Amino acid sequence: MEQEFFRKNPELLTGQKILLAVSTGVDSMVLLHLLEQQNVKIGVVHVNHQLRPESKAEADFLRDYCEKQRLPLYMNVWERPAEKNIEAEARRVRYNFFEKIMEQEKYDLLLTAHHSDDQLETLLMRLTRGGSLAGHSGIARQQDFGPGILLRPLLSFSKEEIYSYAKKEQLTYFEDATNNSQDYFRNRIRKNVVPELKKENPQILTHAQQFHQQLTWANQLIEQALKENLRNIEFDGQRWSFLREHLPPETGARYYFLSVFFQQIEDQTRLIVSQRQLFSLLDQIERPVTQWSVDLGDGWQFTRRYQQFCLEKKGIISDGIFSLNENEQIKLPDGETIALRKSDTASETDAYHVLLPAAVKLPLTIRRRHAGDRIRLSETLFKRINRYFIDKKIPNEQRDQAWVVEDSMGEIVALLPFVNSYLSITTETDRIHYILDYTLQVAK
Repeated sequence: MEQEFFRKNPELLTGQKILLAVSTGVDSMVLLHLLEQQNVKIGVVHVNHQLRPESKAEADFLRDYCEKQRLPLYMNVWERPAEKNIEAEARRVRYNFFEKIMEQEKYDLLLTAHHSDDQLETLLMRLTRGGSLAGHSGIARQQDFGPGILLRPLLSFSKEEIYSYAKKEQLTYFEDATNNSQDYFRNRIRKNVVPELKKENPQILTHAQQFHQQLTWANQLIEQALKENLRNIEFDGQRWSFLREHLPPETGARYYFLSVFFQQIEDQTRLIVSQRQLFSLLDQIERPVTQWSVDLGDGWQFTRRYQQFCLEKKGIISDGIFSLNENEQIKLPDGETIALRKSDTASETDAYHVLLPAAVKLPLTIRRRHAGDRIRLSETLFKRINRYFIDKKIPNEQRDQAWVVEDSMGEIVALLPFVNSYLSITTETDRIHYILDYTLQVAK
């Protein structure tokens, strides 16, 4: 097993600094022993979750073992174990501690002892629960993690092979009694389903690994095919946005576009979008409605405003969105006043004016700028508002206070108080039908 192990994991012999997660179960103790046979430079990390009476004895055993073997040991105790979602919270605590040690001690690789039986169990669990193509792909052998790489070098070996090696080498390890409990879904899969599948086909573990690889490759191809679409998604520090023209035209491609998008931002948002929600968004996008929002949970909402789609937190636009019709006047949050009048009506204030033709589609919408907003400055020139601000060297604080005015078709007619669009009329003529008056707050 040793020769095959290092042949399949050449990264372990490249002199990189390795941190090994050890639970004291048979899998991690076998992995530790394999690495020690090659004098690989390793450190050991362990989290005592305090969820079982044996936890302290296991931690004490590992401390003594590392002392005798002169291995660096990093240990953490979960002082206040969670009462709900215990498995998920325990995993979060573990990996947060692993990442912390990697950063502090400058480790290149983090190793965990997942094996091919874990792979099969995970595939079956995810298939049962439902999910995306990427979610169904199982456990990755290698992935980015913290400042380095997370590697699972035992993923091509079966549990049976691991037990056999532990017996041959007479290794000491601890069995977790909770692994036999039928209270956990994974245990029910392990005890009731996997043995039957192995009876049907002894090659099931190999097939599961191949299926995982096929799904991984398929997901990579999909991401590559959607690369240009995904590149057009903008993030302004608060929200993600993209234009309708950046959506793939086919429904199936749109599904994968949204799926990859949510997958890519999951670490930042902590938002997990269900398949039901994804299909609901697809249906909503197909509808001929130009403004809507869908709640996704945890305060997040996916919105459409004419030709733009956004993912943002509810209430993030604290300044509001306002609708303005003919002969109406509104007061904006910063004290400014904005009004729309016919051109034959006199203005009572000395205001910034936007002269608009009769063709403009009412009502007007007054809002703050969004990532990807474009304003038409000539018959053929559309410029991103962000680029306009950069070109004109507008200070950030003034940019944040600007108001976008768009018509009911989503066309931006003015950026107040900086520039009017090509749709506005530069001088007073008898073609003018509306005048938008924008009055700044008077300083006291």
